[in-house]
Amino acid sequence: MATAKKHNKPKVADYERLGKQLETIWESNYANRSRLYKLSFIKGVIGGLGGVIGATIVLGLLLWFLTLFQDVPLIGRLVDNFQNTIESR
Repeated sequence: MATAKKHNKPKVADYERLGKQLETIWESNYANRSRLYKLSFIKGVIGGLGGVIGATIVLGLLLWFLTLFQDVPLIGRLVDNFQNTIESR
């Protein structure tokens, strides 16, 4: 019978030691700073683009789902307002 490994939660001292190691790497110019800045910028642009595309898909699906309830009295008027707004722009 195999025993499951127990994962120990990292302690504050572990995080401090890791932070000091990262600071040493940064100060020693081991990492190319211009490359890191460029990669961080690209990562931010891609993340923003992914967020915009994801939000567009979710809102499109939500509006499509609401059109299924167009015949419901209260929701139907709301859906008609959404459709008129989207079509007018």
